[in-house]
Amino acid sequence: MSGTILLGIDVESASEASRGYAKYGAELFHGLGVPVTFYLTGRTLAKYPGEFAALAADDLIDLQCHTYDHLLLKTVFMQLPPGVKGHDDNPYYLQRGATLQQIEEDLARCVPLFEDVLGRRPRGLTGPWGYYRGLQDRPDILEIVYAHGFRHLRTFARDERDCQPVPLAWQPFFYAPQGFPDALELLVQDYQDDFYWEMFARPGPGERYEDHLREVARRVADEDLVWSVASHDHGCDTREGFARKGRWLREFVSYAKDIGIRFMSAEAYYEEAVAARPTA
Repeated sequence: MSGTILLGIDVESASEASRGYAKYGAELFHGLGVPVTFYLTGRTLAKYPGEFAALAADDLIDLQCHTYDHLLLKTVFMQLPPGVKGHDDNPYYLQRGATLQQIEEDLARCVPLFEDVLGRRPRGLTGPWGYYRGLQDRPDILEIVYAHGFRHLRTFARDERDCQPVPLAWQPFFYAPQGFPDALELLVQDYQDDFYWEMFARPGPGERYEDHLREVARRVADEDLVWSVASHDHGCDTREGFARKGRWLREFVSYAKDIGIRFMSAEAYYEEAVAARPTA
């Protein structure tokens, strides 16, 4: 084995971009022959039930949850690096998270929708925006998430400044210290997408996201790491729009496969991780 990539797409916009991703994204990943996890908001699934129901039995596409309303589970307070400005040119940005009641209501609305449309309840959840430490410091939120049947999470997606990139040294872990030994955090390492790389890395002329991804993939292969990669449905409403996003995805996936990295869905990796846990 020489590294593992968990490729996850936030299909979140409940717009034609989401519908486009159901079509063009499925075509791309089938062409590349790699599994992928689509994290759907409930609004997206409710708006395009037929498009995603058609993918429910797809062997390569794993459909999981991204809350109903793209609801932040935790507050995000970004202390932006030099040269990156937030709203009103402030060197920080604050986005409040939801209350426990709002989280309960959102998931109680979302989970049955998955069951109605896709014929099963989701076990995977991506926390919108992502948070430093995931839910390690919020066992109260974990309790709600767990009660709704979620067992593999993608909520740890920011560094100690609530920014990006997330170091690869931070690898998937179980929430055993919080009392949920079969709840697995997958993280999102590095940058959450190409536009976040542009925002936080501030690349110079001629620098390409594809080249950055190759460097990270090489480290994943050399050190046999797990890399949870994120992208979004933004701008994918037409074949031409998706082609712009698909260009770096295609190059990156092809390179990673060539150097021997395996690709897994979130669900498949969870099953493997649970089976590999040491027995008491």
